Amino acid sequence: MKRPDFDSFRTIFLECLGQSTNLEPLNSAAARWDGLGDLEMRGQILESVNAKLQDSCGLSFEVNHRLLKVEGPVESVIIQAYHELNTIYLVEKINNKIRGRLN
Repeated sequence: MKRPDFDSFRTIFLECLGQSTNLEPLNSAAARWDGLGDLEMRGQILESVNAKLQDSCGLSFEVNHRLLKVEGPVESVIIQAYHELNTIYLVEKINNKIRGRLN
């Protein structure tokens, strides 16, 4: 389990976004997230980000309605999703330490 830094996470997110839309990845961070298709399409984008993260880092975040319905720029979703990923990473790290003490 290796946590990506923010820039790596952002790059992964924007690449997945670019594959699902006609937006150029470098310019898409300012696009409105809630203007990118419907909830299903945004969910598919987040799931593709999760799949890449799982392959490269062994981590993923929860795709939830709060992320799907963010009213604002894509950059805001990137920041919120990265925060969730970090929270999950820290909880897993703490759990692994506790499990190590129990054995």
